[in-house]
Amino acid sequence: MNYLYKGWLKLYKKEYKGRNFEILEVKDAVGVLVEDKNGKFLLVRQFRVPLDKDSLEIPAGCLDKDGLTPEEIMVEELEEEADLNVKVENLKLLIDFCPNIGISKSNYKLYYCKYDSIGVNKAIDEEDVFETLWLTPEEYLEKIEKGEIVDVKSQLAYYMIMNKKMTQF
Repeated sequence: MNYLYKGWLKLYKKEYKGRNFEILEVKDAVGVLVEDKNGKFLLVRQFRVPLDKDSLEIPAGCLDKDGLTPEEIMVEELEEEADLNVKVENLKLLIDFCPNIGISKSNYKLYYCKYDSIGVNKAIDEEDVFETLWLTPEEYLEKIEKGEIVDVKSQLAYYMIMNKKMTQF
């Protein structure tokens, strides 16, 4: 493959029907919507350089650790980003999708997890994440509608689980 750029992200050209397309090579990833026993959902706050501001998102991570399943990586991310201990068997796959099919074939797995305790908002001392927030479904939706949650995986996870709850998940 002839790369135009080869850093953490990679960019290459591909010819199709006489046209050149630029393809972004991105690591596959996982994310999880965690719901506590009071029905609140976990979001983490972190600074996102491309946005040049903080972002509220579900916990997530890249599939970049050899020998671990996507579920094992997600469990590790929950420990790192939110100080939560969750078992792999508690993760239920919501959807497996390609978020940017026009420019990349990267894959994303979104999970749902019922947390058997009450979530507590707290500061986190992690490289990327600095706060956890537990929101009611109404608060979550309000933040989406006000443009405070712009992350597509976090929006998709919310709408999927709310739909599944209405149809007996």
